[in-house]
Amino acid sequence: MIKHINWGKGIVIGMLAFMSYIVAMGVAMFRQPDDVDPHYYEKGLAFNADYDKEKQVLSDKAQPSISINNNILLVKFTGLVKGTADLKRPDDGKMDKHINLESNLAGNVNIPLTDVKPGRWQLVFNWESNGKKYLYTKEIFIP
Repeated sequence: MIKHINWGKGIVIGMLAFMSYIVAMGVAMFRQPDDVDPHYYEKGLAFNADYDKEKQVLSDKAQPSISINNNILLVKFTGLVKGTADLKRPDDGKMDKHINLESNLAGNVNIPLTDVKPGRWQLVFNWESNGKKYLYTKEIFIP
């Protein structure tokens, strides 16, 4: 005597199991936190302008010299500058600092580091001098 196997139930159960898996993965994906920069598109549009400013630093040899002395960040520019400095902490964006810059007549800027946690930081200087715009980025370690 030959028994007939009912494949229909197996196929339906297999399809339901697969669809349940896909729905569960979709729900899990949407529950993940967003790690997208909210200003992603604006930064993309400004990329060429930033690239030109970085190139200007190289062509004018306007890299600032940076040193740390007695909990003060000493920055020496090649001339009078006005702009901003961003201190960015790679491991914790909540610690980032934004500072307005204005040099003295010798091109020096002193930035106090009293409320800055020791460790690795990225400095981003964005300034204007003699009608030209500059952008310079450097990674430093604050003791």
